[in-house]
Amino acid sequence: MHVAIYARHSTDKQETSTQDQIRRCREYCSVRGYQVADVFFDEGISGSHIANRPGIGALLVAALNGRFEGVVAEDLSRISRDQADTANFFKKMMFLGLPVETVTDGVINELHIGLKSTMNALYLKDLSDKTHRGVIAAVLRGGVPGGQLYGYDLVHALDEFGEPIRGKRKINDEQATVIREIFEYYAEGRKLKHICDDLNRRGIDSPKGGKWAPSSLVGSFVRQTGMLRQTLYNGVVTFNKMQYRKHPENGKRLSIMRPEKEWITVPIPELAIIDDETFAKVQKALDERSSKHLQRKMMPTVMTEEEKRETSIRRSREWRRKQAVTKKRANAVFGGKLYCGEHDQKITATYAKHYSCPVKGCANRNLHYDEIIKLVLGAIADLDEAKIIEHFESDEIQQFRAYHTREIERLNQHLEDLRASINKVVDALGPDARSAEIRAFFDDKAEQIQRTKLDLAHHKQALADSAPPKKLHAIVERHQNLLAKLAVWSRDSSAVNPLRQVILKLTIATNKVGNNSDLQHTCSADFDFPAIVTSQKNG
Repeated sequence: MHVAIYARHSTDKQETSTQDQIRRCREYCSVRGYQVADVFFDEGISGSHIANRPGIGALLVAALNGRFEGVVAEDLSRISRDQADTANFFKKMMFLGLPVETVTDGVINELHIGLKSTMNALYLKDLSDKTHRGVIAAVLRGGVPGGQLYGYDLVHALDEFGEPIRGKRKINDEQATVIREIFEYYAEGRKLKHICDDLNRRGIDSPKGGKWAPSSLVGSFVRQTGMLRQTLYNGVVTFNKMQYRKHPENGKRLSIMRPEKEWITVPIPELAIIDDETFAKVQKALDERSSKHLQRKMMPTVMTEEEKRETSIRRSREWRRKQAVTKKRANAVFGGKLYCGEHDQKITATYAKHYSCPVKGCANRNLHYDEIIKLVLGAIADLDEAKIIEHFESDEIQQFRAYHTREIERLNQHLEDLRASINKVVDALGPDARSAEIRAFFDDKAEQIQRTKLDLAHHKQALADSAPPKKLHAIVERHQNLLAKLAVWSRDSSAVNPLRQVILKLTIATNKVGNNSDLQHTCSADFDFPAIVTSQKNG
């Protein structure tokens, strides 16, 4: 009988190579009087999946062409360690009338397929668990999983038992200085491109030796990668973030994020490069920028026309607010924000430091700058901790926050339901999930997931914007310091610009004094409390 020999040597440390296996198979064939028609092998390829293996692929083609009458391997695990793959290979050989034999078990039948395949699959699972446990043990002994990491040098060290500690590292002072600069620049609000351009101009090599790029700094928001998210720089090694699963159709190894509750963190303070405050500030900035980027990316595909219009209005409002901060000329702190309390009309400059309501006969006409600035500074000084607390604890804000909290919970559950429905279809149909109707179903679900993620980002941002600021005393103190600057010079841009950002409206009211016809002007201020929160973050 003419037979084909198949051998495979995995990347994990096997006791025998492919040549050893082929030699044993030839001896087996010689004893039984088989003639070896061909030899197929895969060198250094895992047995977790049969796909993408050129050797066994060539064997299947040769079997269809009738080049041999049977298949011989050293062991069933050499063909595959996957139960489904082994069973599928066996069925194909049986259909072609080609018996499968192994040196260890002889002629293979259905009983071998069931028992041996199960044992081989359990071996793979046990190997994976042992590898995972080994990584955890190495971390607890002071090692860091993964390859070379920018900012550190590998150290060859032994533990108390004389065993090498894998992943032991020490800080590279030169690279650590660069890392601190990057974190400080990002915390200040610099753009990633500008940071990279600065590093490239100075001739500093990137971690891979080439040019710096924004992707190397910020990485992936979904996978939480990138230099700026590397927790080891803060003295904490984080691992077990990813798990790897085999695609059921093509056998490719795909990486999937584990839930954050399954991540493992181990403090290694001696490897800290960035202090806690700077690291926390950078992480917060990353989340805010990534959330905004995600919204900008998803909005055009899932937003309605009404939502697009509202977004355009909001962006215009934000643009106008930024225009108030300019260094081209010394603005008045009340410029463009002063209104008449009687007519609700904007009070504007008329001539040489004089301002008027546009309604003729109004008492708020021909007001001098010195009079106005005195009233305005008194109104602005009304901001204190009690007023800020009163705003954020008001019924309106509490109802607003409760609504967004409920929506976040509802949308998270809806997102889980959508993903579960997709997983059920995939599990039920498997390779048959290829029809046009099924593709349309997946496209619809994908659009629903995108829409849900957009709504989630919107509600989370709204909840964050309505959260009461921390360090109220620091906010009020900063506000009073800015007012003190205006008391010295009322057009000091270093005070005017930040104050204009937290003022929504200034209203001049007119009241009669007693029974006399004399008029008294008063001013009240409406503050932009979300902008106060933002000024605290940026300040």
